[in-house]
Amino acid sequence: MSVVTESPDTLQNLCLSYIAREIIPPVTGDGTVCHNVESIDSVVLQKSLQSPNGAFIHSGIADLLILQMSAYRTLRNETVELFQPNATCLRNVIIRHSPVTPAGLRVLRSHKLLSLAVEPDDPKLLKVSDIMRCLNEWTVANLRSLSVSGATFGHAGGPPVIVSLCALRNLHSLDVSQTNFNENMLKIIVDDLPLLESLDISSTQVKDVTSLSQCRTRLRRLLMYNVRLSDSTSVDVLRSLSALRVLDISHDIISFTTHQMNSITAESILLDGSEFHDLVSLDISGTQHVLIDLLR
Repeated sequence: MSVVTESPDTLQNLCLSYIAREIIPPVTGDGTVCHNVESIDSVVLQKSLQSPNGAFIHSGIADLLILQMSAYRTLRNETVELFQPNATCLRNVIIRHSPVTPAGLRVLRSHKLLSLAVEPDDPKLLKVSDIMRCLNEWTVANLRSLSVSGATFGHAGGPPVIVSLCALRNLHSLDVSQTNFNENMLKIIVDDLPLLESLDISSTQVKDVTSLSQCRTRLRRLLMYNVRLSDSTSVDVLRSLSALRVLDISHDIISFTTHQMNSITAESILLDGSEFHDLVSLDISGTQHVLIDLLR
């Protein structure tokens, strides 16, 4: 009988996990700080990051640390501001489910970012315009990947917000899932982002994807979970996306009825004549009554 053993975690990951957990002092049930060894450690950790003579944290470690702090929910305004450019270098930032406000995000203006994901718990907490204002000129010119999943475009995604997104001319990947993004914004994005090849519009207000015909030979990844299409023209456009390698047109079976367009789309795109020459992943979860022979 063979015994499977897991390798121990690396010293680097153990240290990062410890810092991420202990960077803020523990509190009691009434919100007061516990004055114990852990609270002393948090003070030491914060002061070491703030010290002008402290060690410089390069991008590989700093990016992992900010991700770990998001996971432990210790990333907030007062701790994200510890990532000053004199002590840290950020390149690929992921902030998820953290109570960071626009005031805290301002620190990102001091870093040259290549990818950024800011995904709040509450859509009211952050607007896309708040996220865009945290980008400096270098980041706007060089950012390759952006995720604003769960944020809000404000009232119907006003034109200024979309225009600011379109300034990201080097963007290859965009995730606007779980936002109030719509087909009008989709058309603007497709027209103005010439390098876009990965797009996630899952659970948005998009009902028409005909504008994707503009990028039919370069879009490689399209995620459309829980998107309700309103006309058959969109199906023809999906079938014409010849560069696609990953396509997700799945949906929550509870929220869709059999008469809604998404189930028809799943069956329609599998018919002969589609241009999916390089497709390696197709998700049609939640779709009923698709014949196995058609799927093959």
